[in-house]
Amino acid sequence: MTKREITGTRELEFSQWIRDELPSSKTAFMVSDLDFILWNYRSKRMMFIEVKTNSHDVFKFQRIMFTQMAKWIQRGIDQCRDGWSFLGYHEIVFERKNFQDGKCWLNKREVTEQQLIEFLSLTQP
Repeated sequence: MTKREITGTRELEFSQWIRDELPSSKTAFMVSDLDFILWNYRSKRMMFIEVKTNSHDVFKFQRIMFTQMAKWIQRGIDQCRDGWSFLGYHEIVFERKNFQDGKCWLNKREVTEQQLIEFLSLTQP
């Protein structure tokens, strides 16, 4: 079993400090957190996941940033030839908060909970 969430809440103090103290987005400085990095050391696969709830879309700058990072990582992994696969950047959007209260989309395609489990488990070829 995966280690359980300890706090159940997210600490936002450092996030606010970054927004208050570092350059403004007007200067082309962009800040985002990434929700999950999934990694399976047996299958040698990894991917980035951004999750949104209440049918919110990923911000355009986030999509550009994470897609570009994914491209750079993919190019590097391809050159390593050590058996690892980077499966890219993916977006999960919940209609509300989870599967029990609404629909879910993976990369803009509606999926069931079981389909998402299979995709995120990093075991499929």
